[in-house]
Formats: sequence, structure tokens, C-alpha cells
Amino acid sequence: MRSENDYGDAAEEAISDNVRDYFAAGTLVVWDVVVLQEEVVRVYRASNPDQPQIYHRGEVAEAEPAVLGWVMAVDDLFV
Repeated sequence: MRSENDYGDAAEEAISDNVRDYFAAGTLVVWDVVVLQEEVVRVYRASNPDQPQIYHRGEVAEAEPAVLGWVMAVDDLFV
């Protein structure tokens, strides 16, 4: 989850760098939980790292292929 300092152009670039680093280390899925602005979850996958799947309130995010069958309601992250 992002903190209050994780917003703006510099923060977006740092987050992108971190996502690339995670994939370089073998991570399969990275979640970017954007709590203070958009209230979305961006799910990046190693198979397509430049095109995150974006989940909004009212949707259920999943962590495939890293954790098979694991899901979470986006609304539960923003209570």
C-alpha cells in the first residue's frame, strides 16, 4: 500500500523501478494499492509488466499466477 508520500511523478517513477526490480528478482505478481487518490489496485504480472490490470471498488482482485485461487474484494482494502 502506498503511503502519503508515494504520489506524484517522482513517486510513480520510483514505483515503476521497484516493480521492475521485483520482476528481475523472480516475483510473479506485484500489487500497487492506490489508497489516497484513485482507490484502485493495479496488479502487475511478470508476463506483461507494462500493462497492469486495474481493479476498482466493487471488483475482486486476484493474484494469479502467484497465488492460485487467492482473491480479495477491493472494497475491503479501503475501509
